[in-house]
Amino acid sequence: MHKNIRYIPLIALLASSAVNAIVSMEELHTGTPKEGLSGNAELALNMSSGNTEKEDYTLGARLQWHKEKITNYLLLSGAYGKSAGVKSTDNRFMHARHIYQYRPLLAVEGYVQAEQDTFARLAYRGLAGGGARITLYRREEVGVVHLGLGAYYSHERIDDDFSDGGTGSLWRASSYLILKYQATPNTALVSSTYYQPAFNGADDHRVLEQAAMKVNLNESLSLILSADYRYDSEPPEGVEKDDTTWTTSFSYKF
Repeated sequence: MHKNIRYIPLIALLASSAVNAIVSMEELHTGTPKEGLSGNAELALNMSSGNTEKEDYTLGARLQWHKEKITNYLLLSGAYGKSAGVKSTDNRFMHARHIYQYRPLLAVEGYVQAEQDTFARLAYRGLAGGGARITLYRREEVGVVHLGLGAYYSHERIDDDFSDGGTGSLWRASSYLILKYQATPNTALVSSTYYQPAFNGADDHRVLEQAAMKVNLNESLSLILSADYRYDSEPPEGVEKDDTTWTTSFSYKF
């Protein structure tokens, strides 16, 4: 079995590709949700025929409840795709998060997550963690900068196609830096950078960089262009260390 089973963090994904889950979570860290229950849904489609037969479907949704200092999120997503009639994408994702705004510039976070990704050899991953989010800068008409520090515990099963298959658990530190720039009243640029080393050795670490541009087309509909780069220093056998994806998606807010 692979000696260190690890978790690719998805604490604040903007909008990933059909290879991963798709959920717009830009407002999870950079926006202020309205009072009560609200949410959004996102859809990305990629279809081609002729010389290349390919179809990808990705759907995501976010539900949130906010009152005074407390915000709760539930994030759900899934992706399925075929290439030349053969399945090429199959993943699912669920993330629940509780945020308490302890001070104007300090929030406390706790979360649980479950996911599956057939083509990353991930049969199942469950985790629980928490930490603090520090606001380094905020101006509503300009942007925001957040620094997150915390840790999580994960348990997962890697499929048995290779010799490192099996189950394992791991503690990992978790840190992130989120930058948002409000370029125009309807256009926002966001960068999210994550670094997550294992407690038992920094040689085993994950890096995730996500960048996105969100354009509000009207009060409910937005266009999101995003790039996602992931690096795993010790991936399972048969899985590449780094991966880059580009995505165009639409988000409907309700």
